[in-house]
Amino acid sequence: MNNLKAKTSHLKVKEIRQHEALTYIAAHKFPDLTEQESLLGTVELWKNYRLFMQDGFVLRGNEKDYRGKYLEPFYKNPKWWAGIYDGSKIVGTEYFTFRGRRMFSGFLFADSKEIAQELSTQLYELAKITLPKLDTVESLHFTNVDEYDISFREEVGYRAWSWIDEKDKIRELQDVRISFMKKVREEWEEKNNDKV
Repeated sequence: MNNLKAKTSHLKVKEIRQHEALTYIAAHKFPDLTEQESLLGTVELWKNYRLFMQDGFVLRGNEKDYRGKYLEPFYKNPKWWAGIYDGSKIVGTEYFTFRGRRMFSGFLFADSKEIAQELSTQLYELAKITLPKLDTVESLHFTNVDEYDISFREEVGYRAWSWIDEKDKIRELQDVRISFMKKVREEWEEKNNDKV
């Protein structure tokens, strides 16, 4: 992890506007398409992600089951975007919002796994300043959308507590796992203190 820190410690996270985030994602995710086509594809992905947040679920959890619209409180405004910069160049972005003592972050894209980890880490540290009583950060991992496997989120403190398996309706060849991830502040900080 120290080697990672040396490579990414100069990067800085700041709040950005949604159009900046979606423009970065479009260029990053669809580099072979025209600017207009890549933006349309990104907006479609974003709309689908947001619609998923309104769905009702029956989730079988590690500790507790849940039935209902689990993510709906995070769907409502306000919503924000964080960008991570190398000087003046954006090299990653992630959506986030707060509800009570919880934060949701997701739809993360970055130039590399190390940058994505740095963005996630800095966003978490800034969230603790913004919301000192923050106790849980929620996220999702889609095997057909996310750029990095689920171990990426686990390395920065998340654990999957439930998941849904379904068919990819667009590509139809691929099974999709949607993992509901949770980072509990108390557990993460205890784990980090044990390392010191």
